[in-house]
This record gives sequence, C-alpha cells and structure tokens, in this order.
Amino acid sequence: MNYKDLQLFFNHHCKIKLRSGKEVFGVLWEELNEADRAIYFASYIEHKKQFSQAQIQTDKKKLLLELKPDDILGIETVSD
Repeated sequence: MNYKDLQLFFNHHCKIKLRSGKEVFGVLWEELNEADRAIYFASYIEHKKQFSQAQIQTDKKKLLLELKPDDILGIETVSD
C-alpha cells in the first residue's frame, strides 16, 4: 500500500493483511523523527497502554513492530 492510503487508518483499531500472509489486529501510527517518518504497529491493548502514559518507555519499544508501507497488502478498520 502507499503511505497516503495508510494515513487514513492511523490510530484506529484495524485488521491488517501483511505481505507474509498473516492477518493481524492492532493499531498503526506514525512517528516523525529527524531522519524520516516511521510507521509502527502494536496490539490494540498495547497501543492504549502506551499512549495513556506521557511517553513510551524504552523497554516497551520492543513490543512495537516497525512496518514499511510495502509490508501491508490490505487494511480495514474494526469497531473500537
């Protein structure tokens, strides 16, 4: 998928079909840093926990998965 299409789904609970063939449920969001932007994925519950805190803790970063737009073949929202 391309980046513009994915932006519509950021911070929403989604069903995501990955290039590997797996289907996962969770949340995508974007983080902008100095070098470039990154798209991250976490389960719905982990996403809620992390963003209810002021800042993501370093040890929690290992629960996140960084994705490239090309890794995502399909996406659809599911009710929150």
